[in-house]
Amino acid sequence: MDKFLIQLKRDPSVELNCTFYASPGQSSPRNTLVVCLGGIDNPQSIWEQTITHFLHGIGLPTPPPILTYDRPGIEKFNRTKPAVSERAKGQGRDCLDAAHDLRDVISQVAKLRLGVNESDIDNLRIVFVALSVGVAIARLYCAEYPKTVSGFLILDSTIANLDTDDMLPDPRAPGFVQSDLTAGITVEVLEEARKIFARVYGIHARNREGLYRGNVPSLLPYSDSPKLEGPGSRTPYVTVVVHDTLTAASQSKHLFGFPEIVSIHLDPVWHQYHSGLARLTKSCLSKGPVEAKGCGHLIPKDGPQLVADELREILDKLVNNEATHI
Repeated sequence: MDKFLIQLKRDPSVELNCTFYASPGQSSPRNTLVVCLGGIDNPQSIWEQTITHFLHGIGLPTPPPILTYDRPGIEKFNRTKPAVSERAKGQGRDCLDAAHDLRDVISQVAKLRLGVNESDIDNLRIVFVALSVGVAIARLYCAEYPKTVSGFLILDSTIANLDTDDMLPDPRAPGFVQSDLTAGITVEVLEEARKIFARVYGIHARNREGLYRGNVPSLLPYSDSPKLEGPGSRTPYVTVVVHDTLTAASQSKHLFGFPEIVSIHLDPVWHQYHSGLARLTKSCLSKGPVEAKGCGHLIPKDGPQLVADELREILDKLVNNEATHI
């Protein structure tokens, strides 16, 4: 494991804290880099248990290298981009900026640690392991740099195509019908839930890393498109994993006071969205949505072994693809 700083070429005033886990030999699958992307304000340490389980598990004798990093603002020295006037105070960069930052990081790490020149960077196969808003960033990366991503493990994505304020109906809005709600949700419960939801989960809510999410619905208006283009006809492999409904509801109640009954009411929307994500690739290359039993939203924290196993399965499929072409 090697920790170091990367100065962004696209913004030299920003240095990002990176961690690189080298392959012990000729990696399998070949020419592959696993990149882990966390959710809002998640430090890269959220992946440590998963990587430990992965590296010490039975399976690939020479697993590919792994990269984790902290986006700007997550660490004190990782300066955030100056605020943009029409955005909330302290928010100056969006998920597309983050995708471009990611390309910058991957290109530099590939040259420094793997000997891959910038002119050959598109020949390096990326396998993303992404959580929450990290999924949106990875999807934008795939769209900006097609045919470079061979695998994608999606963990409880943010619902990118909806303004979170619209996920719960406004009881004061014309046409509101209380009977459409789950039994037990009163107007008072709904109003309180909307306040908490906007403060904690809202796309305009402030966050430490200064990541603006207000334009995510326009950047990614559909869960099942744009389709992912892999480097070959038998890629990318996509696995979608979602939280355990009851565990997530209990955790949201404990951490934020969010009513459990409202969390359960929202879950069909969550599952429908993730079913769309599973269609981002060909059906024969897709798995899920799989429910992570006993896991809340932070699946790498609650179920690191599960994440390690699902990553290993994707890599095994890529290795088998290579074998059939020898």
